[in-house]
Amino acid sequence: MTVNKETPPASGLSLDQLNVGESGFVGKINQITSAITHFDPQLARRLMEIGFIPGEPLQVLHKGFFGGEPIAVRIGHSTFALRRFEAALISVIPNPTT
Repeated sequence: MTVNKETPPASGLSLDQLNVGESGFVGKINQITSAITHFDPQLARRLMEIGFIPGEPLQVLHKGFFGGEPIAVRIGHSTFALRRFEAALISVIPNPTT
């Protein structure tokens, strides 16, 4: 399946809203949302540098027991642990097969 990197996510989901085992594609990195309390202007750039680039496939592997943090995410061949507010910055195009 190919993804148009310019296509915004139709469902408006962010990465923190996916359940364990669900997969999709990175839509875009948002600079700030109302849920963010620890805003870092360099955060969006850092997320892109580690692989959260529009169109990249991703899968949620695990969520912590207390508050759902951290969120373990596989992107490409790498696995990262994100805090909930970091995951909320990443919009996701859900994979219809999961």
